[in-house]
Amino acid sequence: MLLDNADVKRLDSHDWRKQEFEYFEKDMTGENPRFPCIFGSMGLNRNELRFSFFNDVNDHSIEELGRALREYVEQARSFGNYTSMVTFFNIDKDLSIDEYQHTFWSILTRLHTIDLKEWPEFIPNEENDPLWEFCFHGEPIFVVCNTPAHEVRRSRRANTYMITFQPRWVFDSIGLGTPKGDKSKDLVRSLLRQYDAIEPFPHLGIYGNPNNREWLQYFIPDTNEVSATAQCPFHHMRRNNMSSVQYIQGSDVTLEEAVMQLLPVTGSVEVQRDTPFREHKSHTHPTDETLLIINGDITFFTEEGELYCTPGDRILLPANTVHSSKAGENGTLYIIALEFVEQPKEEVLA
Repeated sequence: MLLDNADVKRLDSHDWRKQEFEYFEKDMTGENPRFPCIFGSMGLNRNELRFSFFNDVNDHSIEELGRALREYVEQARSFGNYTSMVTFFNIDKDLSIDEYQHTFWSILTRLHTIDLKEWPEFIPNEENDPLWEFCFHGEPIFVVCNTPAHEVRRSRRANTYMITFQPRWVFDSIGLGTPKGDKSKDLVRSLLRQYDAIEPFPHLGIYGNPNNREWLQYFIPDTNEVSATAQCPFHHMRRNNMSSVQYIQGSDVTLEEAVMQLLPVTGSVEVQRDTPFREHKSHTHPTDETLLIINGDITFFTEEGELYCTPGDRILLPANTVHSSKAGENGTLYIIALEFVEQPKEEVLA
């Protein structure tokens, strides 16, 4: 799932993956003007970058991305000090900045829900904490998004939708925070002014500094206008904060109401229909789940006992809970969300 320079160059010339790599390589190695991220260029020249390619942005492709990112994190230190994982998506190139940004945060959120490891204890949950960083597979990672919609900020432009994952330890290995590293940082900022047709983004900062917000640097817009009250679209879900199954009794709910109750700020929910008496054998899920019943009835079986559910009821299943189910005589229709979504207290009947 991870390709290096030679792997990509062996692809057929008509393969979109090779074509996008060639656009990327041209940008990274150009001299007039020189690409600002000298560390990324060095990683490319040293064959320390790894590449992954996806034909779409959907649940399946993000599952595949998660597997590739896990593989990368486990091997990254063997690739070199200037390594990153560069991911290309073969999607619509005519979307707006806002649409690409929405897609970016939905990808990070979905990756978080399928992550099999807890975040390191030294990484805070609060996104505005100076020490916050996106994490995956136990590794803090700086994330950068490039899009075809960027125009004046050429350093964030790409021929196709592109996300780069760079482990935090890379910044430590190249000495950022030391005199040598500060000199390199100053060079990057100088090159940035030559490369972009806009002043550097005002929220560029240094990880750990009191006023720094890492998330603001992940997806940088094509302007320098960012509201002082802007909130991070990613929300740490504090996974596994419940150790047992919860049953919440509710009242009748329409399909539209159920979707809107469980739909995250960015992302999606699943609509599941079970035919009469359909059974799901004992299994587990790597993520927390909320199930909201729309019509029919269904019985869930867990190690804690049986839970009989009718329209409006919801079940909160912590990750890795062993459970099975059997639909009633009329079948059942329900919504599944990959996070805990509790009803407002005034709606809870029991």
